[in-house]
Amino acid sequence: MIKNIFIFFLFFVFTNTAYAKQIKITSDKLEVLRTDNISIFSGNVYAYEENLEIWSDKLTVTSSNDERTIKKINALNNVKIFRENLTINGNEAFYDPLKNKLIVIGEVNIMQSGNIILCDKIIVDLENSSSIMKSESSKRVEALIISEDKIR
Repeated sequence: MIKNIFIFFLFFVFTNTAYAKQIKITSDKLEVLRTDNISIFSGNVYAYEENLEIWSDKLTVTSSNDERTIKKINALNNVKIFRENLTINGNEAFYDPLKNKLIVIGEVNIMQSGNIILCDKIIVDLENSSSIMKSESSKRVEALIISEDKIR
């Protein structure tokens, strides 16, 4: 149940980003590499689109040659993604709207409705509504699930 809710929110979080009518990004610095269709936002990056918010130290947006479609979005260092009651923290996040896949790596912390999942990497296939959470061999995936049912 929690996995399904999590996938549902991730789908809307990143689908809206890739096909946003308007996304506002602020940062301390913006570098545009026109020949590569890359925009690099760095320093206190904050991106906002409707109910979606992304914070990171660096955000790279790669566009198609005609600059009408976003090919990929990479958020690096101190990544925080927030939408409604879902928060994802990690060191790096990679989203490929063409493959409809999201990868978050490095000290991943997923919080929703009091539930917490800790892992090193999460791979989400948004098209097939599946996710794989992994940790290094010395660590294990941890989940704290809070039941809304009261104990009688």
